[in-house]
Amino acid sequence: MYTRDVTSLQHPIVKHLVKLRLERTYRETQGTVLIPGIKLVHELSSHFPLKTLLVEEGTPFPAGISAEQVLIVPPQILKKVTGVQQPEPLAAEICLPPPASFKGTQKLLILDGISDPGNVGTLIRTAAALEMDGIFLTPETCDPFNEKALRAAKGASFKIPFRHGSYEELIALLASEKLPLWIADGKGSSESSFTTPFALALGNETHGVSPLLHPHGTFLGIAIHPEIESLNVSAAGAILMDRLRRGSHV
Repeated sequence: MYTRDVTSLQHPIVKHLVKLRLERTYRETQGTVLIPGIKLVHELSSHFPLKTLLVEEGTPFPAGISAEQVLIVPPQILKKVTGVQQPEPLAAEICLPPPASFKGTQKLLILDGISDPGNVGTLIRTAAALEMDGIFLTPETCDPFNEKALRAAKGASFKIPFRHGSYEELIALLASEKLPLWIADGKGSSESSFTTPFALALGNETHGVSPLLHPHGTFLGIAIHPEIESLNVSAAGAILMDRLRRGSHV
């Protein structure tokens, strides 16, 4: 484990880490992502290899954590790298998990065109909590490793399998795994009963689930007060995931 001091905001490693935080394409090219915070770094370090560990100068070295390189940095570098005004004294560059195959998947969540990172992160956290088997993300969906999505997910982004793919790949997956598709829609029935396996598609709050998926699924709704136009997609997703896994029609 190589340790060195880094004090310049213009150091190449600082620029690299900032770029990881800000740019999806760069993250995917590098195969790594920036993770801030003591609890999350400790939790993930036991399951995923750390490439770089940043430790604020004057902070005792964290026990039980190893990395390819350790950087001892002043607070202003942690602030720049994490984008947080008052960052915790630990951050890390960690390898992205590999894409899932979803072979044998029984409970699949599909996020279709959901662009708000807070909603994406919240849905990831909910899906992990409700023991979904994995999440398929269509091309226009926000990157789950976007910094805001990561904060909303509270570490769940590393606890549930992911895969990005096209609609063609998704339709082929549904067919190969024999997953009945339920499509969340305000006009869908709220009186269905369910069995496992299943897939649940949640769409953009403005446009809904893509019409490309409509012929392959059944619309599913939630009975709500007539004076309330709709639910936030993360709230609706939580309700529908729980109903589907319980086999409930309530």
